[in-house]
Amino acid sequence: MTTPPSPDPPDAGRPSRKELDRQLRERYANWHDQPRGLACAVIAAFMILTTVAFLFAVVAVVMAMRSASQP
Repeated sequence: MTTPPSPDPPDAGRPSRKELDRQLRERYANWHDQPRGLACAVIAAFMILTTVAFLFAVVAVVMAMRSASQP
């Protein structure tokens, strides 16, 4: 079932097309800038965690070799 038509004109109380375009540009511009910073943070975190894991593995191997060579 559909709703009955409103007695108001279709564009009553709504912003103009130019106003909607301006709002969209502002919102999109703000949204567009955020992923770049977020992606940078994710890549930096991945690099740091990968480096820490690699260093931990190297230290573990060196310690294992030292303990295996001692009687």
